[in-house]
Amino acid sequence: MKDRTKPCIYYVCKDADCKKGFVKVDMKKCKNCPKYEPRKTAKKEESVRVRRQKDKDRHDKWQ
Repeated sequence: MKDRTKPCIYYVCKDADCKKGFVKVDMKKCKNCPKYEPRKTAKKEESVRVRRQKDKDRHDKWQ
C-alpha cells in the first residue's frame, strides 16, 4: 500500500461520494486510486535569492 497520508483534492468526506464519481469513498480507497492528487497543505518556502532581494529593497528604501 502506498503511503499517502494527505487526502485527495477530489475527496469530500468519509462514506460520501467522491468528485471523481466513486461511491462511499474512504481514505483506504483514496490512497490506491490512480487519479490521486494530494491537497496542497503547506506554504512554499521562499528561496534565499528572493529573501536577499527583499532585504536589499528594504535597505535601499531608506537611502
